[in-house]
Amino acid sequence: MINNEDIYNVKNRSTSVVVYTIPDTNLRREFAPGETKRIPFGELEKLTYQAGGRELIANFLQILEPEVTHTLNVHTEPEYNMSEQQVADLILNGSLDAFLDALDFAPIGIIDLIKNLSVSLPITDINKRRALKEKTGFDVDKAIANDIASKEEDTIVEKEPAAKRRVVREEPTTQGRRTSGSGYKVINKTEETSSKK
Repeated sequence: MINNEDIYNVKNRSTSVVVYTIPDTNLRREFAPGETKRIPFGELEKLTYQAGGRELIANFLQILEPEVTHTLNVHTEPEYNMSEQQVADLILNGSLDAFLDALDFAPIGIIDLIKNLSVSLPITDINKRRALKEKTGFDVDKAIANDIASKEEDTIVEKEPAAKRRVVREEPTTQGRRTSGSGYKVINKTEETSSKK
């Protein structure tokens, strides 16, 4: 038997922030993506009485204890209870039929997770990529290309150091000269006149 004070694990399985309010008790809860909070059953029950509360539980929040969703009369498909690891296994190793069932019957939070993991793992099965695009409009190839491009933009490009000379000249040259002058023999005028005599 479930009591109102019993505490249960509730996880935001979507890729966005989930917020709900219960005006009767002045309560506002905010879940970051992937965050799990411990929530009393009484609060969950009050959430189901709020407009959209039952849909919030069915599509975005995952109550980790299956008996609670049954008691709250929240309809769930088998995909509702899938963990992140099970979704990754479905993407990498699952049959195409199981993947199609997930796309057809999984809650929105699981579909978000499938999209996210299809890029990060990435999904290699061409038929699954095609099915994901047909069912949701999500193009894995474009998403992977965008992900790579954004990572390249985020990488800090270091400037090359200023160019340094590899050969150092030993004698300074005067401005305007094209040669160093070291190949010339300097002759005195007195030597020149004495050699002519």
